[in-house]
Amino acid sequence: MNILIVDDNQDNRMTLELLLEDIDGINLKEAVDGAEAISMCQETRFDLIFMDIMMPNVDGIEATQRIKSFSPSSMIIALSALDDDNSKHTMLQSGAEDYITKPIDSELFTQRVKNYMSIIAMRAKPLHSTSMASLFSDTAYPLSKTFTIDSEASLAYYWDYCLNGVNDKPQYVSDVVRIIYGIGLWILKTGQSFKIISEENDDYLYLTQTLLPPISEGAIRNILLKHCGNTPYILKKNTLSFKLKKAAQEETSPQKETSSQKETLYEEVPTYAKTILSKTHFNKVTASEYVEMTAIALMDKLESLETLEDEIDISLIDFEKENTAENLRNASRLFLDYVEVIQQLTEFEHLAYAVESLADFLATLEESQFDEKKIKKLVLLTMSLLSDLSTWRINVFIKREANDIHYLDSSLLSSCLQIESIFKEEKVVEEEEDDDELEFF
Repeated sequence: MNILIVDDNQDNRMTLELLLEDIDGINLKEAVDGAEAISMCQETRFDLIFMDIMMPNVDGIEATQRIKSFSPSSMIIALSALDDDNSKHTMLQSGAEDYITKPIDSELFTQRVKNYMSIIAMRAKPLHSTSMASLFSDTAYPLSKTFTIDSEASLAYYWDYCLNGVNDKPQYVSDVVRIIYGIGLWILKTGQSFKIISEENDDYLYLTQTLLPPISEGAIRNILLKHCGNTPYILKKNTLSFKLKKAAQEETSPQKETSSQKETLYEEVPTYAKTILSKTHFNKVTASEYVEMTAIALMDKLESLETLEDEIDISLIDFEKENTAENLRNASRLFLDYVEVIQQLTEFEHLAYAVESLADFLATLEESQFDEKKIKKLVLLTMSLLSDLSTWRINVFIKREANDIHYLDSSLLSSCLQIESIFKEEKVVEEEEDDDELEFF
């Protein structure tokens, strides 16, 4: 199976490589921006594409639209630090089939990739349905369709139909289809079949799934609360119905997510960090424009950044050779020196915050927390992050080629949070037994 990672930031690509390294049967390639991804997809068909949104040349939205125009069967998963509904909606409308927010939960990501691979494998097989009641299942309801699901292949066909075969997809349809797919897998494991009914009017799409008595309603409600908190639903008498507002309609009273409704790695992230992660810069400033309006005295200070990058690189190599807290704190102090320079420039307070948060975190680590695997990840990701900072400095202040000087802001912070997550203890949440059966997507 061919997989393509599209991201302008080396540390983001490295993160995905580390997450995918234990999955068998994949051929992994990388693209540094949307333009390279389009070119590669024209030469090779990729089954699964992880697509960043904010990139300095061709962004993820345009790349997704163009790739889907000539390779509609490629499954594109948006992977972005932008944690806002507008970015998610735009990517899904552009043709992406899912949207995952960084920093990435490694276990959830691995499970999703395996499910994507299963869907791709199943939909490649010929589908022979023996349970269709009529060639025209829309006689009673002109805008309705009934899907009889009696195999994983038919379930994969339904996934394809909803996410690739329907125009003007509702905003949260990806979340809903994942829920239906997961519940459907559980039902199929019991040897039973079920139906999915799709109905619509001018304003809404209604998706209804028949359920079996052995599935606890409490378990279903817990899963919905975690993974689908934005969509109205009714669960009654072994039937689950969703109501999705169509994309062309404006939401007059949008539901707001509460902390209990949204499963995310950002629960412990400060409010200011959440602001950066959800910020989209609509008023873009190009590198050439920024340099022209920045005082020469401030520009001279940037020369020290290159020296600091070299010193940080050396300090990380020293830490890799000798895993002491003092070596790591030396890297932390150098990162703080880097922050002091950035803070003297206007426009880059978010970037400074990201680097400072990483420096502060590195200073708190103790040798008791180190083990070989964690150290390997820490050094790899931190050096990749340093490389991204160096590329940002060159693109903005030397080559002056960046179309948006803020292109690294949210991505860099998510990378810092990803590094922190290496050392965070996993939280074990006690759920009723049925929940474990349904935590598959």
